[in-house]
Amino acid sequence: MDAVHALNEESRRQILHALRAKRMSASELCDFLERQENQKEVKPQTVRYHLKELEKAGLIAQDGHEPAGNGSTHIMKKLWRATAENVFIATGDMDNLPERYPLDMDRLLDIVGVMEKLGFDLPDDDSTQQLADDFTERDHLANKGSEGAKKTLKEVAEIDPAVYGRMYRILSVIQLEDGDYMKYWELNRSVIDRLREAYSKGVGKNPEVY
Repeated sequence: MDAVHALNEESRRQILHALRAKRMSASELCDFLERQENQKEVKPQTVRYHLKELEKAGLIAQDGHEPAGNGSTHIMKKLWRATAENVFIATGDMDNLPERYPLDMDRLLDIVGVMEKLGFDLPDDDSTQQLADDFTERDHLANKGSEGAKKTLKEVAEIDPAVYGRMYRILSVIQLEDGDYMKYWELNRSVIDRLREAYSKGVGKNPEVY
């Protein structure tokens, strides 16, 4: 969250970009930002604040000192550098990407409540429980392929988190053994067909649905 917050500001992104190229001091970064912003004055305290936020997020680190001014003073200024050549931000640990949660009855009842508001003509309790069981088995099959998906994706040096998440889900299915793959799609089709039927029968019956 600190990294997301830190990079949710254009000047900080520019600072990080500069520090990936070379070590720089706060005063040098002021000059750099002024050039980026067409000579708009950038105050040193503003840059120091940005540096603090980037450091707190672990994106930059102090890397030595050098004399201030022309070198004729004993005053030293801090130098900063980026902590990595590339920055990769994800919403979680990709090696431990959360599995799909099994649909227990309590969670399914929450979903049922939303479906009713949308006008679904839902089946009886026994059919609803079977629907939950099929959902759970389908997700269990997808999770069987998760380790292979993670191993495959590690071969890509850089990948956008959103792309990672989508490819993880796709690979978790397509890398299943033939029997599990066919069972997954059989369950998936059955579940979706039943939900489609419940929606088709119910649309318009709920006065809150337009």
